[in-house]
Amino acid sequence: MIIDVQLFGYLAKYSPVEKENFKLELDPDATVGLLCDKIKIAPEVEKMILVNGHQANPSTRLADGDEVFIFAPAAGG
Repeated sequence: MIIDVQLFGYLAKYSPVEKENFKLELDPDATVGLLCDKIKIAPEVEKMILVNGHQANPSTRLADGDEVFIFAPAAGG
């Protein structure tokens, strides 16, 4: 399956194609955690993940055509 991935902020350095937006081919049973492993974002890296506009976690299953946004959590005070 093919998914669309967008990396924001300092997480853009994990892009395998040196672009913030790219398409990635994954196995049909892939999860968000497997996606992060494939692009080498370690589990301890602070990040927020949305799949098709909904908050996701490492066990969220992905489907062909999904849009995944990965960005640094906002800080404020």
